[in-house]
Amino acid sequence: MAPPRRHLHNKKHRHHIIFASIIILLLILVAAQLKQELFVINHSHQKAVEIEANKVDDPNQNPVQVAFGLSGNHPGFLSEFEVALKSVLLSAPLERNLSVHILADQEAFVSLKGIFNRTELSTWQTRNPTEIHAYDVTPDHPQMKHEIEDVHKPHFPNYVLDVRHTMGAFYRLFVDRYVSKKAAKHILYMDTDVVVMANLEALWKLVEHQERNVLFHWGKTMCSGFVVMNLQRMKEILTLAKRSNFTEADGSKLDLNSDQTIYQAVNISYPNEVNVLPPGWDMTVTNIWQSNNHPYDKNFPNVGMLHFNGGGSTQEAYFGDENGTEHNFITNFKDTWGNGKFYATLPWEWARYQAMSLVRPGSKGHSIQFYFSKGMQGAVNVSESERLV
Repeated sequence: MAPPRRHLHNKKHRHHIIFASIIILLLILVAAQLKQELFVINHSHQKAVEIEANKVDDPNQNPVQVAFGLSGNHPGFLSEFEVALKSVLLSAPLERNLSVHILADQEAFVSLKGIFNRTELSTWQTRNPTEIHAYDVTPDHPQMKHEIEDVHKPHFPNYVLDVRHTMGAFYRLFVDRYVSKKAAKHILYMDTDVVVMANLEALWKLVEHQERNVLFHWGKTMCSGFVVMNLQRMKEILTLAKRSNFTEADGSKLDLNSDQTIYQAVNISYPNEVNVLPPGWDMTVTNIWQSNNHPYDKNFPNVGMLHFNGGGSTQEAYFGDENGTEHNFITNFKDTWGNGKFYATLPWEWARYQAMSLVRPGSKGHSIQFYFSKGMQGAVNVSESERLV
């Protein structure tokens, strides 16, 4: 006897349900597998993006390096250096390490430990690792003198450098002999009469985003008091200078007693090897004092540094009262150039607290590390027991 139709219908219905359940289960499994694969892909992509971002933002990838050249121990000159150093430390990038390199003759080198002791820099805690390297370059003066004369003699056969008065004006040409090229690609050299008015990260981004691998970066006014140099190619500056046009450098004020003429000659003869920084990173008193540049805050809204060009004909600090007010931009333009005196009047104790206030939450910060060396030999880390004694 044939089974009832209802029974057959129910049996067929159950088969459909089972089949549909299997299909749904398979779809769920496939969806889960796809979800897992998508998660892996997205996670891998995210990690790749993070790694790439870390390559840019990792403080060890391209730390900011700043160099000074010191010659002699005149109080006015050294007080300018203190102010410039303070401005650098308080303008340190937020996501990069900072290294300061000081090329000094014997007199200046001896003075440095006293400055570091008095300012209590060893008690500072900074957001990122910070190092200060001091080099007594006096033993290297004969080699420097030989190379400088070698550059000038193709143009001026009778040229002789007087090392007693002008050697320090050429230190920046030899920075790469002391600073490790493995640590960073660029280094900023600044005169002691310069103060930094913006975070140095902004300057480094300008330099890094240049497509051309140029020799150096400086302002349109071609002032070597503030110049970012390519550590990997610095030796080429002297090589190219031998073949450069010195007669057009610095116009009628050809000065063979400083390296600025060398940089200008290279810039004029090989303009593609040089990058020009924005005006805000070229604020030099001697080049923009004219009234057509007033008001300074309107014509130069994005100022990163101020260069005061020293204390005139004296060795006194540019911010000192000894220089009078006739050409004192700090006094005459209090609302703009006058802000440069902020670092001159800011007590070192207050500066220390400003640096400490930037330390990341939960971090103890980083003590500044000091290194001292003589000549082109490797620097030796100063231990806690020996530091700044």
